[in-house]
Amino acid sequence: MKSLEDFLKNAAVIIVKKDEVGGRTAPWLVTLVEGTVKRRAIFKYIDSPRPSLVPSSYKYELAAYQLTKLLGIDIIPPVIEREVNGRMGSLQVFLENCRNLKETERKKLEPPDPEGLANAVEEVRVFENLTYDECQNKSDIWIHRDTWKVCRVDFADAFSAIPELIPDCDIVRCSRRLYEGLLQLNEEAAKSTLAPYLNADEINALLARKNLIVAKIKALIEVQGEEAVLFSQKPPKNGS
Repeated sequence: MKSLEDFLKNAAVIIVKKDEVGGRTAPWLVTLVEGTVKRRAIFKYIDSPRPSLVPSSYKYELAAYQLTKLLGIDIIPPVIEREVNGRMGSLQVFLENCRNLKETERKKLEPPDPEGLANAVEEVRVFENLTYDECQNKSDIWIHRDTWKVCRVDFADAFSAIPELIPDCDIVRCSRRLYEGLLQLNEEAAKSTLAPYLNADEINALLARKNLIVAKIKALIEVQGEEAVLFSQKPPKNGS
């Protein structure tokens, strides 16, 4: 993970395509090269945070990624802040050889480990509640074609200052690693890590949602038992 971050920070920008990728944030597709390594990345530069009427900011992408690192999960591709063509923005590794969950279901593709895929999607659901981002948008959940590793992208609209969980996005299970990360996440660490990207109201709402999620999972465990609620994430098939 660290080496990919270093690559994003230090690799030379050799190609910038501004109309290659669709989406409401009009991201650029950037090609980077360092030595013999060449990779593509997504660059977002719009920075219209709250209290903007229609908030959207590349800094929310950075906040989401930093939050996964605090929690000890790896569901977001590495993303860093960098200047490209005179603009500051977020630069995120482009997901090669992947398809989104919507396409996977439309084509009725069978994963080698159906339970593992279902668990990975449940982990994403918990994180979406934490960040108050659109719940289970199947176009934002990406699956590697070979390993079936699950990633979640596009948090440009996340972190609403609402101290509640997302309606109709019920939490039923959670990975042990995420649950343990939530239990260990304290106010000081969250504020010091996320302050460059989120305002005080957004951070406080995040912490309130964290407490609600922990309470929800504890209640589920009391009724159903730990084994029915918490699962361990297995490495993806054929590698990571």
